[in-house]
Amino acid sequence: MIRVIGLSRIHITLLDLEGLYGRIDGGVGVALKYPRVVMRNGDCTTVNISLPFRMPSVCIEEDYEAHVGLGHTTQFLLSAAKLAAEYNLKNVDVVDLARIVKRGGTSGVGVYAFKYGGFIVDAGHSVKVKQNIAPSDFSDAPPPPLMTRYSFPWYIYINTPSYGRRIFGVEELNAFKKEVKGTSEVIRVTFMELVPAVIDHDISSALDAIAKIQNLGFKRIEVNMQTEQVRDLMKSMYNKGFPAGISSFGPTVYTFVNTKREGEELVSYFGGLVTEPNNEGAKVIWSKD
Repeated sequence: MIRVIGLSRIHITLLDLEGLYGRIDGGVGVALKYPRVVMRNGDCTTVNISLPFRMPSVCIEEDYEAHVGLGHTTQFLLSAAKLAAEYNLKNVDVVDLARIVKRGGTSGVGVYAFKYGGFIVDAGHSVKVKQNIAPSDFSDAPPPPLMTRYSFPWYIYINTPSYGRRIFGVEELNAFKKEVKGTSEVIRVTFMELVPAVIDHDISSALDAIAKIQNLGFKRIEVNMQTEQVRDLMKSMYNKGFPAGISSFGPTVYTFVNTKREGEELVSYFGGLVTEPNNEGAKVIWSKD
């Protein structure tokens, strides 16, 4: 039996949709242990993806919802592709699998989270490779190069409220056509505050950066497209001392906490869950049937 133990991710922000310096996109995010995709080979269901080798039937042991900001499409397709590669005794790199299943066309966070885990920053796409600004579902660009990756030092609290909007498809595509302001500032906050805070294990600076990012660049558009109730949840968390962000388009809201107990206190107030970061990436486990 072959089992793939996958993951989810929060997407903190895209960096640059203007492309004034020859690159567009650029993603920042963190891999999570839970929720996760877990699947094994078995006679349960089929996954309809096109691969250069046989896709076996699979049994899905754990899964989570799509279109809530946790990167389900990329994680599910990479889990299936990795399982198929292992089943066929093919040693295929995760980035090459992402090319095959056409993921990573905008942000590379999901791809590198699956491969390495941790806190991920990708370098975006050269405009020589990707000319049109579009989300991954509408882009054939290959995954961008990895810029940096660090082990993430804190627990992550996440909350996917039922009253939030699920933004995908044409609505997501149209969002990428809106005018983006604050690009320079979001890049500065990311590289001069957020990334150093992760390296230094300085949670207060990291959360300060997260709070600022919500009002900058493309993230501001994503936040404004969510419901007022989701934004009110973020304000309530801030008032409790935990600046919060929206993962991708949401509706999942997140913050970082030093201890599991702190996260459980937030769960008692607002619902949701607290998870460790995944600092290893997806795992493949072979076992006897």
